[in-house]
Amino acid sequence: MIKLKDLLNEDRNDPTKMFDQSTVNMIAAQIKKLIKYDDGYNASFNYKEFRFGDKTGGWSFTWAHSRHKGGSVGVSLRKDGKHKFASFSYYDKKYASVANATNDNEKPFGKFKGNPVSWEDFNNDHLLQFWKKVKRDIKKNEKGAQDHLDKEAKAQSDYYGSKAKTGRIGYGLSSQPRR
Repeated sequence: MIKLKDLLNEDRNDPTKMFDQSTVNMIAAQIKKLIKYDDGYNASFNYKEFRFGDKTGGWSFTWAHSRHKGGSVGVSLRKDGKHKFASFSYYDKKYASVANATNDNEKPFGKFKGNPVSWEDFNNDHLLQFWKKVKRDIKKNEKGAQDHLDKEAKAQSDYYGSKAKTGRIGYGLSSQPRR
């Protein structure tokens, strides 16, 4: 029997038409291991592919650890063959990135082997080349996002810790009249 919790947190893994499904699944599993992915409330992991009629498109792996923390890596395929990639993690709208998440700030990927132009030209070797390039970036980005989280947690701890008498949850309840 499928539980409602499992339906709500189900990962989206589009069937691939550009690569072998086993290669996509292998990379997804390695990303989950790198980011220490824990399938829980508000957590998700997705693989998406885009193939447009003008031969542009792309692919991406995206994840969310919680409502405010997640990341993505992907490639946007351009008509001119100057493909761009995005690699970022975030915590509460604070991004840690190698290639920014916005289209205006994406970095050129560099050269793919064989210089493929349209999505029809891509194969497993290109996906593995992409994976080799972004693998290190994911660790750096996740560390940057965690640093943002740790900084906010410390700021809250310092703020409420300095209010010894009033910052405590439940302060003043013991002086309430009892009936």
